[in-house]
Amino acid sequence: MNGAAGSDTSDPATIGDAGGDLARHADLQALVVDASTTLTSANPDELDAKLRWTLSSVATGLEAEHAAVYGDVAEVADGSDNEAPEADYELVSSWSRAGDSFVEKWVDEEAGVGPLISQVLDEGAVRLAQLSDDATHVPPGTERLRADGVESVLAVPVVRDWELWGVLSFAGCGSRERWTDHEVVLVRSLAELIANALARVERERRLAAQNERLEQFASVVSHDLRNPLNVVLGSVDLAEETSETAHFDRARRAAQRMDGIIDTVLGLARAGRDIGEVAPVSLDGLAWTAWDAVDTGAATLDVDAPGRVEADENRLFDALSNLFRNAVEHGGADVHVVVGARADGDGFYVADDGVGLPGDTDDLFARGCSGDAGGTGIGLTIVQQVVEAHGWRVDAGESSAGGARFDVLVDS
Repeated sequence: MNGAAGSDTSDPATIGDAGGDLARHADLQALVVDASTTLTSANPDELDAKLRWTLSSVATGLEAEHAAVYGDVAEVADGSDNEAPEADYELVSSWSRAGDSFVEKWVDEEAGVGPLISQVLDEGAVRLAQLSDDATHVPPGTERLRADGVESVLAVPVVRDWELWGVLSFAGCGSRERWTDHEVVLVRSLAELIANALARVERERRLAAQNERLEQFASVVSHDLRNPLNVVLGSVDLAEETSETAHFDRARRAAQRMDGIIDTVLGLARAGRDIGEVAPVSLDGLAWTAWDAVDTGAATLDVDAPGRVEADENRLFDALSNLFRNAVEHGGADVHVVVGARADGDGFYVADDGVGLPGDTDDLFARGCSGDAGGTGIGLTIVQQVVEAHGWRVDAGESSAGGARFDVLVDS
């Protein structure tokens, strides 16, 4: 009797293999779903550990011995060069049965993972099942992987903010028949989860920094504005009682002080932002503009050919005006300030002939460090933030006249 097609002719081994694949794929899918919960719930200080645990868990499900996320590829993210060199890649997170150093060295070795990453970014994914048996279709540079016993690699791109950002890769020490389409789809899903988690944590960290600045504003407004406000109110009361105009002069000076504090707080708000468009800026002209914006009294300024720099002019204006204000507040009413080019050509300096820096300069750029001259304590913090936002460095020391000197190293 003829039965329905299939039951009498099927290979039991094939049925078993198919069932095993289905079960394995279901287990792998469960691991990725679990990773979604883990990464979505990770706080900024937990993400590194949870990402590493995720890589370990999914690698085990894929029967892989190594897993890594490589990212922050500036040139590739810009879309300017898909053949970015290895040095542009950073190892963001990794797991390996052989230890961390096993994966880390692929970034540094000349014949390391860089060419593989470039191929992933070019082609969308790389599936290598048997490196030792089929060397004709492997990307150049995988000799390092084969030398370390790697036989199979699955790598997919990580996309952040709609731009190629890096690569998620899994590697095994045993050859395999193939990486299935189901495995590729799940690893792509994991790459998306990782990208979202990294982006979310980055946003949360930026928000935390913004909240910190808001707290600083509240502190400055409540403390530094209250003193001159009390002076204004007290002086007006005394003027009403005594009819002496000298009290109005005192109130006016206090009001001017309040105006300066407001300018400083606004500068701190701007200092927390990334720099805008950079362009060649004449330090000579900008120094005089910043000087005119500060209440310098009898203080004097010399600008000694400091040259030009590539900078955000508005942010650099904030830095210079705060350096000038610091010199006047701490150096005395008749302080002399010089802006000039560094002897090595690597930047410029702002120096004065005032009383110099305090003995302990470790906290000089910390918020709230105002010395004893009535400053707000955030001016030099603004200077440091602006300088570092440009990728520069600022050093403090003693000037040739015994005062304070601040060197801005542009090529640092």
